[in-house]
Amino acid sequence: MKNVLRLLIIAALAAAFALPAFAQDAQPTAAQCTADADAKAALYQKFLASYKGKPDQQKVAYDTGKEYLGKYGNCPDEGDKKIAQFIQNWVGKYEAAKSDFDFTNAVNNDPARAFQMSRDIIARNPDNLKIYLQLVLAGINGAQKNNKSLYPDALNAARRAQQLIEQGKTSDSWAPFTNQQEAVSGLRYYIAFFSFDTAPEDAAKTLLQVAQSNSSFSKEPATYQLLGAAYYNGEFKKLAAEYKEKYEGKEETPESKALFDRINLVLDRIIDAYARAVALSNGNPKQAALNTQAKNALTTFYKQRHEGSDAGLNELIASVLNKPLPIPGQEPATAPTPSSSSGTTGTDGNGTGTTAKPAATPTNPGAKPATTPAPAPAKPATTTPAKPPVTKATPATKSGAAKTTSGR
Repeated sequence: MKNVLRLLIIAALAAAFALPAFAQDAQPTAAQCTADADAKAALYQKFLASYKGKPDQQKVAYDTGKEYLGKYGNCPDEGDKKIAQFIQNWVGKYEAAKSDFDFTNAVNNDPARAFQMSRDIIARNPDNLKIYLQLVLAGINGAQKNNKSLYPDALNAARRAQQLIEQGKTSDSWAPFTNQQEAVSGLRYYIAFFSFDTAPEDAAKTLLQVAQSNSSFSKEPATYQLLGAAYYNGEFKKLAAEYKEKYEGKEETPESKALFDRINLVLDRIIDAYARAVALSNGNPKQAALNTQAKNALTTFYKQRHEGSDAGLNELIASVLNKPLPIPGQEPATAPTPSSSSGTTGTDGNGTGTTAKPAATPTNPGAKPATTPAPAPAKPATTTPAKPPVTKATPATKSGAAKTTSGR
C-alpha cells in the first residue's frame, strides 16, 4: 500500500502542501456528538476517501482530518476516540513528511532557508546525523552559487556530523556521500573547503588526512588542488613574510638560510600537490577547467622553484602518482641549494630542483615568495568530486506511514 511519505517524494507539489490554520471549535458534549452523528460520519468518510490517494488527495485528507479533530476530537464514545486517534496519528505523520519535504526542498534549492529551518529541527533532535549531513549539502549547493555567507554554518554542520559519526551515530541516508566510509573523508574535505579562507593551515592538515585515506576523495584532483592552495595561503605566505621582514636585503646568516630552505620545502609540497591535481584530471573532459587552473598554478610554482625553467615539468606530472605523498616534517632536513657563487639550478623531474640561495643583498629570493600571486582554488562546481551529491537529497521513505488498522 502506498503511503504518505512515498507520495510526498514523487510529487513535488509544494504549493499544495500549505498547512492551514484551524480554529479549535468548542468541543461537543456527548449528546451533541450523538446528534451530529451523520455529519461526523460524513466527515470521516471524506477523510477515508482521500488519505491513501495522491498528494493532492492527501492534502484534502489532511484538511478534512484537521477539521474532524477540531469538531469531534474529544467525543467521549470509545468508537469516536479510536477514530480520532487514528486520524491524529495520520495527521502527525503527514506533517512530519511535509516538514521533511520542505526541508529537503530548501537544501536543494534554497540553502539559506535550509539553515534557518534546521534550527527548530535540531532543537528537537540535536543528535540527528542526517540533518547535519543535509546541511553540509546545503553549504555545497550555496558554494556552487558562490554564497560564502553559508560557510560558517556549513563548517559547523560538517564538524558536528563528524563528531556524531565518531560517537557511533548512523543515518538511513549518507547523502551527499555514498556511504559511511565516504562520509568520513568527505566531511574532512568539506571541513577543509569551508575553513580554507579563514584557516588555510588547518585546512592543509585536514586535506592530508583525506589524501591518505582509502576513499574516493583521495583520488580526486580537487583534493590536491585545494591542498596546494592551502599550503600556499597558509604556511608558505607566513614563512615568506617572515623572511622578507627579517632577512631581505641583508647578509646571509645560518638563520636566514635555514628559513629560506624551509620555504623551499613548502614550495616543493605545493608543486607536488598541484602536479597530482593535474595528473588525476588529465584527459577527463569533466575536469577540464580544474586541470587548466591546476596546471597554470603548477607551472607558476615550478618555474619559481627552478629559476624560470619548466624543464622536467612533464616528467614530474607523469611520475608523481607513483611517488609517496610528501608529509610535513618528514622531508629532508634542508632543501638542496647550490653555492651562492654558482647560481645554477638543477631539476630531477621530481619537483625538487634547486633555488639559488639568497645573495649577500638578495633581490629575488625564491622569486619573491611573499608576493607570488596565489592561484585561488576553484569553486566547488569544478573542484568537488563529481559535484557531489550525484543526486539531490530526498525525504526518507518509511513503511506504514498511513496504515490503517481500525478497518473503519
